[in-house]
Amino acid sequence: MVRSRHEISAPQTAQANGRARAAPPEPPLAPAMRRRLELSPKHAIGAFALACVAASALFMHALETREATAPGLALRVAYPERMRFRDSERLTIDVTRTADAPCRAAALTIDEAYLDSFEERRATPAEATLGRFELGGLAPGEQRRIVLELRGERSWFTSGNVTLSCDGERGAQVPLRTFIFP
Repeated sequence: MVRSRHEISAPQTAQANGRARAAPPEPPLAPAMRRRLELSPKHAIGAFALACVAASALFMHALETREATAPGLALRVAYPERMRFRDSERLTIDVTRTADAPCRAAALTIDEAYLDSFEERRATPAEATLGRFELGGLAPGEQRRIVLELRGERSWFTSGNVTLSCDGERGAQVPLRTFIFP
């Protein structure tokens, strides 16, 4: 007689004297235990060092550089993207006249909303008024640099714009955003 599919795949019970033997008893369940992370001293030091590197990356100073152009003008701003409370950082602005005709009266303004988060601002050249620099005439191809030393006095985000104008017409504009850590 030919066996059926179910009989072939079913496990066969061991028989002795025509009787089925009992299955072996199941092992007891393992007791509930709290899992602990066990590291060798070398691994623990390595994990701590990696955590320190990752954390320090968040709190390190970072500079960002942005550029903008307008007809006849180029503006390049390097500013602190992240800085610590009461630390000093440098804001560097480069202005270039790219047109063939001169600009009789160039001016650069930085939003007061951005500058209000900083104290002890030192600027080279000096500001005409808060956040405004009168650059005078710019010959074709001429470049000027403005440098501000900023000291963060208010924690959190501060943002604003740097705007360059030529002969009273608004030109290039660069947005700034700085995070000051507490």
